Amino acid sequence: MFSPVLASSAIQNKKKSQKKEKKSENKYENGEIMKISVKINLMRRLSVIMLINFAMASSLLAQGLPGTENGEWRYIGGDMGHTRYSPLDQINRDNFEDLEQAWIWRSDNFGPNLDYFSRSTPIYVDGVLYTVATPRRQVMALDPATGEILWTFREPETIRHQRSPRQAYGKGVAYAEVNGRGVIYVTSPGFFLWALDAKTGLPIEDWGSEFPVGGFPETGSIDLIPHLVEGWGPWE
Repeated sequence: MFSPVLASSAIQNKKKSQKKEKKSENKYENGEIMKISVKINLMRRLSVIMLINFAMASSLLAQGLPGTENGEWRYIGGDMGHTRYSPLDQINRDNFEDLEQAWIWRSDNFGPNLDYFSRSTPIYVDGVLYTVATPRRQVMALDPATGEILWTFREPETIRHQRSPRQAYGKGVAYAEVNGRGVIYVTSPGFFLWALDAKTGLPIEDWGSEFPVGGFPETGSIDLIPHLVEGWGPWE
């Protein structure tokens, strides 16, 4: 027999049970939210501490470096600490206005378009200036006294260069001494890494690997694309 009283009591008990379950779920969710919030705050604090430590370490490192030596500028930032400081004092605020233009070097004939601006910072090693110019990122070695071009290097034409989104973004070159030999390193818009003899501009022998495109030397370059996309899902 149906009893309205029993039915009403059952409904009320069910509602109470649902409220308890919901309350329990809310407690669980709030607990999880609190845990996540604590983790995020902790990560933020750790990130700030790491940044402060890095800044302090960089500052101490820079203070311990004397800047460039012998008037050279072997790195884009001058020295290994990127201090951009040179102790040379021949040019100062008293004689700066007396300086005169010694020579002008133009890159008009080294690319298909005019270079209206340059992002490259030249380096100066053993009496030679090294830089890149034009959207092709052509490497130049210059005599700093006269502006004379000592040698140039241009990567062979490829479809990768033509479609590259990074043309004209060359910041310069890198220099290193390998077994007593000066080597100029440069990455091209086509994503090749080149190692060039600092005295001649020729690709280094027995370095890198052959690239199967006409005009490329057998050695002196590395195709960076396979290394850049290795392990990247869309390319596998």
